[in-house]
This record gives sequence, structure tokens and C-alpha cells, in this order.
Amino acid sequence: MNRLPDWQTRFSDFGKARARMPFAWGSNDCCSFAAASVQAITGRNPMAGVAAYDTEAGAARLILRAGNLRALASQYLGDPVPPALAAVGDVVLVINEGREALGVCNGVNVIGPGPAGIDVLGIDAAIAAWKV
Repeated sequence: MNRLPDWQTRFSDFGKARARMPFAWGSNDCCSFAAASVQAITGRNPMAGVAAYDTEAGAARLILRAGNLRALASQYLGDPVPPALAAVGDVVLVINEGREALGVCNGVNVIGPGPAGIDVLGIDAAIAAWKV
């Protein structure tokens, strides 16, 4: 994937737009959040063509069809790399409250959708990453 020349501004704008956007299945869950971040940075939506879903069950079906969340992310983003190699804008797989979730590296932390906007986790929660 190639980043757009103005990717840093676009990534910043993405973060501002999502700052207070609450979690919602299919539009601001971990997969759609990560995909929207990739689209902001590259102009390409890696989830284009994925069947729409708007429930936890729909998201679970999507993940199970791929095998698991790591396999789903790899299907659209390529092979993962160790989380220590994650840089700003890269997608990461984290363990949050005992569950796997996708987020995006902001340089020192991982950001992702939360109940009232962006949640922040330490990069030490990351177990895999994908270069964007």
C-alpha cells in the first residue's frame, strides 16, 4: 500500500472526526475504524466489497468466515509484522479486556473506537501489526 503525500494531515483529520464518535457495529467498530484509517492514509478502503453488517453477530460471522481476527486483517492488509515495527498509521491487533480487537498505532499508543469516542491502549497490548 502506498500512503498519499498528505497522509499525515489526513490521519490527523481522521482522528479528529472520530474523537467523539461512539462505538457502533459496522460503522465504528474495530474493523471499520481500522479500515477508515487505512482509507484516510492511502485513499483505498481495504474493506470495500465486504458485506455490510450492523450487529455484533454480523461482525462475528465476518471474522469466523476468515478464521479469526488476525486472519481477517491479513486477508485485506497482507502479512503481519511484529508489533515493535508498528509506526504511525499502521493497523495493530491488540488484546483489550480479554478480547482481540483492531486499532491503529498513533506512534506511542494504539487508538480504537470506544463507547464515547477514541479509546487509547498502550502499544504493549499489541500482538501483531500490519504496515500501511
